[in-house]
Amino acid sequence: MITHLFNAMTDFHHRDPGIVGLLSASSGSECLKLDANGVPLPERASAESAAIFYGLICDGIHVHPNAVKIAYNSHPAGAVLVSDAMGAMGLPDGHYKLGNMPVVVGPMTDVEGCPRAALIQGTGTLAGSIVTLIECVRNFRAFTQCSIVEAVEAATLHPAQMLGIERKKGTLDFGADADIIFLSDDLYVQKVFVRGELATPDTVGIE
Repeated sequence: MITHLFNAMTDFHHRDPGIVGLLSASSGSECLKLDANGVPLPERASAESAAIFYGLICDGIHVHPNAVKIAYNSHPAGAVLVSDAMGAMGLPDGHYKLGNMPVVVGPMTDVEGCPRAALIQGTGTLAGSIVTLIECVRNFRAFTQCSIVEAVEAATLHPAQMLGIERKKGTLDFGADADIIFLSDDLYVQKVFVRGELATPDTVGIE
């Protein structure tokens, strides 16, 4: 699992692709080894190296939409959407805390469109995001022009596969946990079921 692809890692270079270059190591690729005479022999990639998953903070700030699209086009089956959200998610602009660090939430006036972001006070350093996961799903679809199914799977099936729990999570198959989200056609949450029970303020303990 590549955590937070593109963030706090070496840049991609055509002579030294670094971690980003691992996107080409998709499932089912061929690895070449040499025999005693130096002749390449094809060999199936191991299970450990075949499945490469990468997390994307898909808020349009941490990773540029074009970079999201490049990653998706390189290895769509490995995309795992994450929010990296801090406590100010869903709250208005203002001053907050991330651990002992003061954080300011507000529009980034030096960025096109002036998107809202969480910055460590007095710096231009991002302090996590304030995006929800379903917003990441909508952004991912908009940035990549992928299908609704692919966008949803990037937040459900793919992370379950990465954790090895795809028979219980991220699927509607028989025998899986009955954790279900109903979405509108434009990918807004309508209802949430946890273990087959409709989630309400009473059932999830929200006061």
